[in-house]
Amino acid sequence: MLSPVWKVFVVALILSSLCVPVVAEQPARPALPVAIPPGPAHPQHPRPLTQSSGYIFAGTVKSVERVAPKGNGVPTVQINFHVDQGLRGARTGQMLAIREWGGLWESGESYRPGERVLLFLYPPSKLGLTSPVRGPMGRFKIGPDGQVALNPGRISFLAPRPRVRDSLRGRTRIAPVELVRYLRSAEE
Repeated sequence: MLSPVWKVFVVALILSSLCVPVVAEQPARPALPVAIPPGPAHPQHPRPLTQSSGYIFAGTVKSVERVAPKGNGVPTVQINFHVDQGLRGARTGQMLAIREWGGLWESGESYRPGERVLLFLYPPSKLGLTSPVRGPMGRFKIGPDGQVALNPGRISFLAPRPRVRDSLRGRTRIAPVELVRYLRSAEE
């Protein structure tokens, strides 16, 4: 019998190997270049969103369904999106299905039909699973006006360079494609 500490360690090890993305459809030709030249290292900031993303798109959640594990598989959740604006790895107008590890849903990660989001998703994993890059940092809510609400604290963390932060100063809302451009600029 494993001690509680070892159980947590084993679960964490398994989860870290599973939390890599996969998409149910073949990705379309990206609208933004896939290869983004690496920017200078910022030790206090983890790898940037756009550089880690296999899929970047603004979309509307169409449906959410739990998928029972097969054999020794893991429980997953399939989320179907209408891609409102494909920016990398997805085409505008496409129906895109992604699968996430079911455990993310137990920790509060969830989507609701009708919800609009801008997502930065990891590239597909061997298991076909994906998740937002850097967890909640790779997911932005889109309002009824089609704009992303800006949170100054979150933007200063995502865009550590002063010139990028300064260009966003005073703004409260931004178009998804414009936010992606700012983040890419901050990473260069």
